[in-house]
Amino acid sequence: MKIISFLKSSISLSLLIVVVYGCNTAEESLLNKETAQGEWLIQAAHLDNGFYRPITRQLTFKGDSVHLKNLSSENKNSYKLEFRQDSLVFDTLVFPIRRYRVNGDKLYFGKWLAHRVIPSDPVDIFRFKELLLSSYWENEKGVFHFEKDYKVKYMPKDTNTYLRHCFELVSYEDKVFLLKKGNQLACDRDFQFIEQVLSVSENQIEVFGFVDGDYKKITYNTTAKPQKNIDPVSFQLCNPYINKNYPVDRYYGKGTEYNGGLYHIRKIFAKTYKAPEDSEESGIFQVRFVVNCEGKAGMFEKQAFDYDYNPKEFSDTISNQIFEITKSLQDWVPGRNQRNNEVIDTYIYISFRIKDGKIIRIYP
Repeated sequence: MKIISFLKSSISLSLLIVVVYGCNTAEESLLNKETAQGEWLIQAAHLDNGFYRPITRQLTFKGDSVHLKNLSSENKNSYKLEFRQDSLVFDTLVFPIRRYRVNGDKLYFGKWLAHRVIPSDPVDIFRFKELLLSSYWENEKGVFHFEKDYKVKYMPKDTNTYLRHCFELVSYEDKVFLLKKGNQLACDRDFQFIEQVLSVSENQIEVFGFVDGDYKKITYNTTAKPQKNIDPVSFQLCNPYINKNYPVDRYYGKGTEYNGGLYHIRKIFAKTYKAPEDSEESGIFQVRFVVNCEGKAGMFEKQAFDYDYNPKEFSDTISNQIFEITKSLQDWVPGRNQRNNEVIDTYIYISFRIKDGKIIRIYP
């Protein structure tokens, strides 16, 4: 019943979808029985302005039914489907038809974005795996090294570091899909945007996927092994698609705390922070950052306000001290997903109330 649960939870987002996609254009039309037919690959969920999260599902409309399959699973769910003039009925649940639109080969399925599966030449999945392992591959984002244990190192452009991920090859309906996923802790979660393999040669792989908010063809070319030393990053998001403006990411994780609690953080600042003499600066200084699923902190940001929460700036003597001491706090207990108890990345806020240059209170 995953699709039904999703549809129930999406009703409140209908206004957002109307704003994002606007009114119908000459190329865009409401979903109907004729335009829906066929296979679609759901690749993204549009959760915020310019913010998308990967989805890895196959959606097939066939006559008066719809079939939904998670590409990383063998399970397929089927539902009775009815198109009405102003509504779409899944089994017995009714939803406004305006939330489901087709624009050429693109499908806006509530907050999900899908694209028709592209016809392509058959790809031998075993040969394709051997080809992946045989070389380093480069696309517009960076260099990838696929390894025998289904691990992959990703070296972003213009960096001397690499990220650790995993990969999986999935064959479905004579099509092959490349899934990148996982993190330093596990390979069975935290999917990235899926890519349909279109063509394969000894020196080039062409895929189709969702990049920077739109669908496009992506080309991987063989490249030489980097000669310089490449080190693992010191801080890596376990879920690279966490977003500070998305309420679920900001508030859903529970249990993130510093070892020793807020009491220990206050002790560190009492010992380390040196208030400037004769300072008359007062207000609130706030540091926002992410604690990843390993308990490491990164992605630090700062902002400051007066007591009425109007933006202000503190002197470097104050702001640099607080910011650097906060960045040194690296002994965190990671938060957990309430549904399955998995450790996850979470956003954390620490606020400092300052009077005459002195920290008089530290609070979440």
